[in-house]
Amino acid sequence: MEHNQEKWRYGFRLFKPGTPRKVKVRSLVFFFILIAIMFFQAFYWLFANKVEPLVWGMPFSMFFIVLVIVIEFFVLLVLYFLEGADEKKGGEA
Repeated sequence: MEHNQEKWRYGFRLFKPGTPRKVKVRSLVFFFILIAIMFFQAFYWLFANKVEPLVWGMPFSMFFIVLVIVIEFFVLLVLYFLEGADEKKGGEA
């Protein structure tokens, strides 16, 4: 069975062969951060299901959704600039 797997190369790969360890770790960290933010936003009603207090003229639940979207934007912006810095250095992204 071991020989058969090597011959046909079945399996699931997350990264291309030869991807540096640093890029793999950074990609996985950002993936889990963004997944956590998405779950946080999906289940906001557990802790942010309130109209009061008003924040910047919005009910708290609406403000919380806007805040999470802004946080997602900045996390993706950081990831974008890190990927761009790798490409300028000549590393594989």
